[in-house]
Amino acid sequence: MKVDIINRTIRAMCGEVKAQGSALQDWHLLTEEELLYEAALCIFGSQMVFEMAVATADRLRDVGLILPQCRLDHGEYESRIIAALYEPLVMVGKDGSTRWARPRFKNRLASLLATTVAEIYGKGRSIRSLLFAAESAKGAREVLIQNIWGFGPKQASLFLRRVGCCADLAVLDVHVLDYLQLARGLSLTPSRLGRLSFYEEIEDTFREVADEFGYSLGCVDLATWLTMRVAKREAYL
Repeated sequence: MKVDIINRTIRAMCGEVKAQGSALQDWHLLTEEELLYEAALCIFGSQMVFEMAVATADRLRDVGLILPQCRLDHGEYESRIIAALYEPLVMVGKDGSTRWARPRFKNRLASLLATTVAEIYGKGRSIRSLLFAAESAKGAREVLIQNIWGFGPKQASLFLRRVGCCADLAVLDVHVLDYLQLARGLSLTPSRLGRLSFYEEIEDTFREVADEFGYSLGCVDLATWLTMRVAKREAYL
């Protein structure tokens, strides 16, 4: 019975997600700084809750440390990121409430972003050029995993969705995995999804689910995430 109600909610949510599709960003129109901001947000999102990741990326953007063409040496850039994150960050909840918090793992966050900047821009490349060179959505995901430190399959897929690059990849986070266990009996742990080949195997299973709903993979993925998150928050599951 629960899975039937969850499925009806996902189907209804798919309609809303599809209707809002025109509000998505178009990566062709984004500046390189905006692309790097989105990459930083997704890097940080692998280390903390998403609201904190947004606050962390916003802080670095506000103090001028989202730098596609960084003229600082690697060590200095990393040190400035760490210093910028020592002050508490304002986190805005979905209900509009605010609270102050400090991000954990400041040194790791700084290392991941500084190394990414050095790896891409230090070699005369850009995130835009990586996306243009990719021949498919999966190809874009693979090249991002190879070049953006802190990116696994989930983070790369989330980045590509957020910048409007594709709608045919799944962001297989814990909420989606819980749905697959509920609806398909699959018992999966997030740690196993760090391997791209296994991630794509589960993604193909979820693509079958999306086909049953009659919407794109990305649409069903987001609708499932929204539905399961609320269901767990409201103690329905």
